[in-house]
Amino acid sequence: MKPDFFKNLPPEIISEILLRLPVVSIPISKCVCKRWLHLLESDDFIKSHFARSAPALVVVGDSGRLKVFELESELELDLESHDPLTKYDFPYHRGKIKSSVNGLLVLMKCVYDGVKVSLNMLYVCNPITREVIKLNVPSDSQLSTSKVSAFGFGASRITGRYKMVCVKLKPYDDKLDCHVYTLGTGSWRRLEECFSFFKAPPYHAQGLPFIRERSVSALSGCLWFSEESTKYENDGRQCELVIWIMKEYGVDESWSKEYVIPLDDDTRFVVPIKVFKNGDLLMLETVYFPGRLFYYSNKNKTMQRIDLFGAGKASDCVECGLFTPTLVSLKALGLGVENVISF
Repeated sequence: MKPDFFKNLPPEIISEILLRLPVVSIPISKCVCKRWLHLLESDDFIKSHFARSAPALVVVGDSGRLKVFELESELELDLESHDPLTKYDFPYHRGKIKSSVNGLLVLMKCVYDGVKVSLNMLYVCNPITREVIKLNVPSDSQLSTSKVSAFGFGASRITGRYKMVCVKLKPYDDKLDCHVYTLGTGSWRRLEECFSFFKAPPYHAQGLPFIRERSVSALSGCLWFSEESTKYENDGRQCELVIWIMKEYGVDESWSKEYVIPLDDDTRFVVPIKVFKNGDLLMLETVYFPGRLFYYSNKNKTMQRIDLFGAGKASDCVECGLFTPTLVSLKALGLGVENVISF
């Protein structure tokens, strides 16, 4: 019988070895022995693993096929096909990826009744542990996508609890109506308006451009404001994407224009989903052809369409999003009344 070298190793050494495993191999390692099971499910190990995790790209196709790909740096952005870290059929078919926090994804599913599109269901999912929570949308909250002006997901800095926030404009009123869902409570609650406001970036355009789309996102710890415009001048029509970054949150004067990207007729509204260390951007089209990916070279000032990991096939429209893989189990979050489903 071969000696068991792991048996006499200190827990911190075993932990350091297991932290180097691919993320999909760690759940399998839990089956080795009870000692490893307890170590791999400990808060310290999960936190250490998350701190070392590299960003990943999650892709959900029309068929409900979910794939997760590694995406570490611009040097590893190979435009050929990649093998995914993991892939499987999402149990509720395709959902629109809305946001990601601490490795948890929020997907939403809408229905069309012939008159309007309404938000039908929300899902909180960990694609690594393959767990999901369904959140019904109360009928009395009237969370119609035609009225929703903002939608977000985050974790409280004070309690650490996860919260879903939906903000909408009241009919015939300039006031905002805010609904909050704290995971574990099982219900939405309405809040009085409690927001602070700041100005959008200064805009000094020439030629009275037509603004086609606007978008706000958070990347690399800053607020990003993207605006696509069309100008008509002597030399014809010009489309461009202007990206501003708020260097200091909440300070109007800290807006800085970082990118001005010319767009051709084949490129519709795109938003940045990842910024690389050299200033390059991975961008996602969100309006006319959702799921198409583009790569912007900050050095060459050029943008190209890419078929990254096979995500741009015309036969399968996709939803793409960036997240950091985590091993945290939804069941371990103490969600109380929530029904965590494993798949």
